[in-house]
Amino acid sequence: MNRHQAAVEDTQGVRFGRTLIVPCTGSALDHQVQAIACPANRRGVMGAGITGQIRLAGGIEIEREAMTQAPLTIGSAISTTAGALGERGVRAIIHAVVSDALGAPTRLDIVRSATAAALREADRVRVKSLLLPPLGSGLGPGRLPVGTVTVAMIEETVAYLRRFTCRLDRIVLPQHDPRDVEDIRRALIEARKLWWGLMV
Repeated sequence: MNRHQAAVEDTQGVRFGRTLIVPCTGSALDHQVQAIACPANRRGVMGAGITGQIRLAGGIEIEREAMTQAPLTIGSAISTTAGALGERGVRAIIHAVVSDALGAPTRLDIVRSATAAALREADRVRVKSLLLPPLGSGLGPGRLPVGTVTVAMIEETVAYLRRFTCRLDRIVLPQHDPRDVEDIRRALIEARKLWWGLMV
């Protein structure tokens, strides 16, 4: 990450204690983070979207390592090595299990559980920064609207930061549409107001 990108993140991000949550646009692989979360299924098979980007850029060994841990538990998260993405500073890929099989539908309560599990796993593997994309969202049967998923994930993330001593300095929330970034930032500001109210 260059100095300009860091400055942009500082202005766009919203701080919760030590952790800066940053909504932003751009490819998932554009951001300098130590861990990347991706939606996963019980078999550990990596499909399209961000999961496919990770497999393509990091190598098939990421998928193979996830599959050796199958069957995975719905709503849980596991971590694997980052393959070739290690050259970019990525130390771990966190597979958040939101569906039974590749392309299968999910539910919002599962997304919430998998979000919290991904944050716990990030803390367990001691990374300082995490890319956390919308999990289980998109087009197709059983897919949840991106906005609905993002709001639920923000709620779970803020709740996690309130309950636990988190090692993460930065959580990046990537979005496809630039218009969504400001909406998410406003939602984070409102969540921080509530967070501080509950802290005192």
